Amino acid sequence: MRQLILKIPGGHKDEVLKTVEEFHGKNTIHFANGDQDVFYIYLPNQKVNDFLKKIDDYEEPEVNLIPRGVIALYPPASEAPDQVADVQPKSSLEIYLGGIQSVGSIFGLIGYSFVSGIIVWIGLFTNVNFLLVAAMLVAPFAGPAMNAALGTAAGKTDLLKSSLGRYGMAILVGIVASFLMTLLFPLTTLTPLMEEISQVSKFAVLLPLVSGFAGAVNICQSERDSLVSGAAVGILVAASLAPPVGLVGAGLYMMDWPVVFSSLFRILLQLLGIHLTATLVFYFYGKVNPRGVRFLKGSKMMGLVTTGLVVIGIGAMMFWQFSQPPFLRKASMNTELTEILDSELQNLSYIKVLHKGVTFTNEKFQDTPVVTFGATIMLKDTTMDQETAKKRIIEYLKKNMEYDYDNLYEVYDIKIMDR
Repeated sequence: MRQLILKIPGGHKDEVLKTVEEFHGKNTIHFANGDQDVFYIYLPNQKVNDFLKKIDDYEEPEVNLIPRGVIALYPPASEAPDQVADVQPKSSLEIYLGGIQSVGSIFGLIGYSFVSGIIVWIGLFTNVNFLLVAAMLVAPFAGPAMNAALGTAAGKTDLLKSSLGRYGMAILVGIVASFLMTLLFPLTTLTPLMEEISQVSKFAVLLPLVSGFAGAVNICQSERDSLVSGAAVGILVAASLAPPVGLVGAGLYMMDWPVVFSSLFRILLQLLGIHLTATLVFYFYGKVNPRGVRFLKGSKMMGLVTTGLVVIGIGAMMFWQFSQPPFLRKASMNTELTEILDSELQNLSYIKVLHKGVTFTNEKFQDTPVVTFGATIMLKDTTMDQETAKKRIIEYLKKNMEYDYDNLYEVYDIKIMDR
């Protein structure tokens, strides 16, 4: 439940108490303060917004809303356990005001973005994964992304514009920080971690969709109902944003355009995917809509148009991703081709496979992406010549491996271990 302190001009005591009862309020306290009536009211979370709308019918009320869970106990005592188990979502009013309140200062946004860009660059440069997690903790990307979705759900153009502006500013500052670090400590080639992160999976759209859903649900739920901390959800939202931001800065310095374009693709896809699912959660679960929040007069048409543009944008990006093999699908193609490689190697009875793997780089040969099929094996027949065996294996793979991807330049790295 939520506690409200309500002050209105005197003479409306009975009407207010009747309204409190109508909205299932409990343990109401009233006292007169001169010519004012003051009420301490305890309401179920989801009744707060509608109650305040009803109170607006009286003279201008003064309201203090305390955005924390309150346990209201009332007779009969035997029902106390049920009374405590108040796990209703927050009211639409509290969700919207909470989003506005979480905007924070521009100085903090720029500062955290710059620090995040430095941390992610160090992690990429030194191949240390936990520094990427640290950058995700610091990166202030979740707030603007969630507020943009709130703006669309509520039909508030000004909130949408300001949130997108803050999102773009945070991304730009992170890119500048990474670029400056690369300028101070020049790179001439991508590190292994940069190579790995620069590759996009065909499932890349799923992460922002679930991130937006999780982030919006966390905001809508009451604090006693949330099983996951807000910080953890913030990391989820930033999980696939901080590393690409660092890569853009480094890629710009090295003029490695495939890395820059793939990273920008992921950054834009994150915003669109998070925006779509978060908007739907806020609208249908949080009840944040142009007429669902007290005092809010948003545009339903704006929300519909923006959501439509987001859906079209995601569709266009998916079409681009799947029409440009293997530029934006290398991460998932590695796994798929490794399975095919392993299947064919298992058909060779005279070898034992110790390790296998398929890797892409950003290099091309004759304008064709290069893919390396690698395997480390042992010969079961020790009398067989290693060079002959290697030649037979490569010829077999060239002849028998079949997959749906065209325009790949295949190279083979077969290693035979001595016994």
